[in-house]
Amino acid sequence: MMLAKLSQISGLSLGWSMRSHVRGGWRAAWRIGLAWLCWLAVIAPAQAELVIDIREAGLKRLPIALPAFVDLGAQGEVLGGNRMGQQLVNVITSDLERSGLFRALDPRAFMQDSASLWRAGPDYRVWRQLNAEAILSGAVQQNGEELTASFFLYDTFQGKLIGKGKRFSAPLKDVRHLAHRISDEIYSRLTGESGYFSSRIAFIAQKGRHKWLAMMDQDGANRLDLTYEDNFLVLTPRFSPNGENLFYISYETSQPRIFRWMIYQGKRFQQGEYPGLNSAPSWSPDGRRMAMTLTKDGNAEIYSKDLQSGELHRLTFNPAIDTSPSWSPDGRQIVFNSDRAGTPQVYVMNADGSNVRRITYDGRYNSAPAWSPRGDLIAYVKGGDGRFRIAVTDPSGNRTRILTDSWMDESPTWSPNGRVILFSRQSGDMTRLYTIDLTGHNEQPVPVGDGLGGSDPSWSPLIR
Repeated sequence: MMLAKLSQISGLSLGWSMRSHVRGGWRAAWRIGLAWLCWLAVIAPAQAELVIDIREAGLKRLPIALPAFVDLGAQGEVLGGNRMGQQLVNVITSDLERSGLFRALDPRAFMQDSASLWRAGPDYRVWRQLNAEAILSGAVQQNGEELTASFFLYDTFQGKLIGKGKRFSAPLKDVRHLAHRISDEIYSRLTGESGYFSSRIAFIAQKGRHKWLAMMDQDGANRLDLTYEDNFLVLTPRFSPNGENLFYISYETSQPRIFRWMIYQGKRFQQGEYPGLNSAPSWSPDGRRMAMTLTKDGNAEIYSKDLQSGELHRLTFNPAIDTSPSWSPDGRQIVFNSDRAGTPQVYVMNADGSNVRRITYDGRYNSAPAWSPRGDLIAYVKGGDGRFRIAVTDPSGNRTRILTDSWMDESPTWSPNGRVILFSRQSGDMTRLYTIDLTGHNEQPVPVGDGLGGSDPSWSPLIR
């Protein structure tokens, strides 16, 4: 039985090395409510794999059983419990529950132990008694300084595997990343969309009056302080499309200048030296160009720079302030901020600067636009009635929703799958990071460290 199970596992090594630490149907008429999303199961009659289409705010979270991973010996024999295996499950549980889509069942209620589950597969009868809709079965095997995690995901009510078994490997020190990869796989199989757990966040950390550039896992773990020892102001970090570089603004030369941090190489350099203000950098989706705001011609205009040749193109020509560019995921358009109508509003133009059109008309202050990786929505800060809240609209500006309801919410940035928005919120003298889903539900604080504030976040792509 064990050999039969292992033969189903498709091997995949993470290749998560030392530098990575720096860069670091279901039921035929199945309906599960979610606290913030309505899940609609789309099942082909001959398929065991569940695909869920996330639509809107709805009922209950999906109940899922996440038993501890067992420990395997050199020949694949079950040895018992394992500290690493339990750590994996703890991180997976936290990931899935924070997403707002899943409810992890209490392990104390499980009537089949992990060893039996791994050896023989689920006793579906006892799991159905717990109303578990899905079951994760996993095992870990240590080989020197490397840990391998193998796992299966089961559909309780059809009594079948969801997809094939899978195996991930990583150095022992990267066990959390290994867990995030498994969380992504579970999320993907049960929603049909990519996960976002094996990603990172760059942000400006703050303690008192001291601010510095920092980076951490999306759940707040493994914070790395990049410019802590420096005493100059830094602002607006922005991840490159491959997650290997950061643009950010530094005042170390007394003037705001755009720097590029090569994360894996531990190197950084100034990205250009133009007279006046150099700000608001934004990567094109192919990573070859940078949009930014310059005042070298006497007014704040948006430019596009070829990062290979250094060739610079001016995109806006207006006496107003044009700033905060963000590319569409296909690279054909740019959304930006301008006060050319008298107050800050959101505009969209083609990537060459042509066909400029305004998309926000409600209210006198709309700013900081960020285009979703899915291309369907633009997040921005909507001001009004003395408050600044996070809102989303489609690229035509026809369908707008306000997601948050606080006094000062700023700097929206998207998860890699375009389902969650990360933003900063000012409360008194402290600014903190939060996430919220597209329906305005499941608002969650993101920890950045005891006593620390966080602002200007940027969400990386998935880190593989």
